[in-house]
Amino acid sequence: MSDIAIIRATDPEALFELAGTVGWNQTLRDCREMILAPASAGIFAVHEGRVIGSAAAKIYEGDQMGYINMVIVREAYRRKGIASMMLKKLMELLKDCRTLRLYATKAGSYVYEKLGFKTYATLHKFGADDYRCLPERDRRVVPLLKEDLAEITALDRQSFGLERGALLTYFYECHPELSFKIMDGQAITGFTIGRIGPVSRQASALTAANEEDALSLFDAVARYGEPSPHVLLVAFDSQTRLIELMAAKGILPATELVAMDYGIPGPLPAGSYYGVLGGDFG
Repeated sequence: MSDIAIIRATDPEALFELAGTVGWNQTLRDCREMILAPASAGIFAVHEGRVIGSAAAKIYEGDQMGYINMVIVREAYRRKGIASMMLKKLMELLKDCRTLRLYATKAGSYVYEKLGFKTYATLHKFGADDYRCLPERDRRVVPLLKEDLAEITALDRQSFGLERGALLTYFYECHPELSFKIMDGQAITGFTIGRIGPVSRQASALTAANEEDALSLFDAVARYGEPSPHVLLVAFDSQTRLIELMAAKGILPATELVAMDYGIPGPLPAGSYYGVLGGDFG
């Protein structure tokens, strides 16, 4: 379509409204973080003054990785090449990044394959509408404190593969009451930062020493305060033991995702990375 303008994204409210059209879980505050915070980039597709598409990215460790997110096209404008137009412009903005990474639905991955992205792993969104809490709360799981952020940033770097302390701090400050750590004596051996959006409550950036600890951290997020209508974890399909434990608690696979890289392949998540920060942040 020749009358589509591709511009820099500067309006988080427009991005939030667009995310709502596809039932995604980002808040308005998240949308500000995505396109207005340092180390961020965003693109809008505009037709007759209306935002009809978006693509954004967070940049980790200078130019080590551009993590692409929020690729959305309004339904009436799909299959017209608009997603590819936005992605090509965004990739130009990220041309100095060593690696570009994203998580895509299996059904939508062909768009990225045509641009040169290659799949390196598969994931699922795992969710429960009627979560059955563990019989007893794991006493090793305690609230995560602000003074713990430096230590969990180091743990996250080991599990995710890159430093993203500013983003972890952002999400912690959104919901400190939903952030937990698991202790072994005086040492933090695992943590999760809870996220709440219009659709679900998510245990995110979940790092743990083993699958049982990972489930205990998920349980802490799920059972806190008022029950959530839906609790969510996005985990790699390779985490087979965790998937078995979750299935026993009614946490079942839903949307299938693929993890894709462009350029020089980025660091692979460690076995301790049991729940991603989100499909939007890696």
